[in-house]
Amino acid sequence: MNSIRSCIEQQLNEIELLHCCYPSADEFYFDDIEAITEAKEFIGEKRDYLQRNLGFIIKLHLNDINTTVELQFIYPLHYPESPVDVHLRTYLSRECYEKFNESVKSFLNNKISSQEPYIMEFLSWIQDNQTLFLISNDTTAKLTNEQIITKKNFTRLWIYSHHIYNIDKRRNIINWAHELHLSGFSMPGKPGIICVEGQESDVDEYWTRLRNLTWKKLQIKEKESLGDIEDNRLCFNQFQELAFLHDNHTKQDLGQFYQYLQDKQLERMFNLFFGFHGIDKK
Repeated sequence: MNSIRSCIEQQLNEIELLHCCYPSADEFYFDDIEAITEAKEFIGEKRDYLQRNLGFIIKLHLNDINTTVELQFIYPLHYPESPVDVHLRTYLSRECYEKFNESVKSFLNNKISSQEPYIMEFLSWIQDNQTLFLISNDTTAKLTNEQIITKKNFTRLWIYSHHIYNIDKRRNIINWAHELHLSGFSMPGKPGIICVEGQESDVDEYWTRLRNLTWKKLQIKEKESLGDIEDNRLCFNQFQELAFLHDNHTKQDLGQFYQYLQDKQLERMFNLFFGFHGIDKK
């Protein structure tokens, strides 16, 4: 197995190549800009260890099906010898997620003990397998029938955390929202803020999973009742992780966050989060 420094150097070189291929900030951005600085210092032997894994996000447009998918990549220390962690961050059907995850697992199994980076090859493979992101007609009909027959209550949950930095927690926050077909957002940092909306039973399940993780502080700020789907009062069409960064790329820009809420006519929640306390985690 190659040394960690050798692997990190390969990762940085691949990131530079990807950034050249996807130069727009809308196409490519870093998951944690400080990890890049740490990695370069590590390669230059200015530090003896790494605290962060390198990671980035790519928005890939699939022309054949006229869809854009957002992919998050997190390098383990020994990538490319160890498989890269790939996460689909686009709101799609459960069927699509299952197909995608199984296919990615198969692709990565063929790359075990690879000596060369392969993200470019993976992105080409995605382009060649765009049908992974199409839902079958049978599933569409089933979902439509269930929606017609069953009238369900919808809710929106606002959650406060003392901080959200941990990569595994951030992955769970996104994965569980997608799995449960919830829309909304998470904003990592200090404090961390999560908003989810969807069917009440799914929102409750989401909160149960979150509270079972280890947190310094986790609390519900507010739970809004949105009525049934016919009320059409959902504010978000997908779940995403927000990144409103200052020029120094270390702290969230709360002014941009306020504007984001204002655009959705939810600005009152800004005062709720930064003004007083909510319902503590039990």
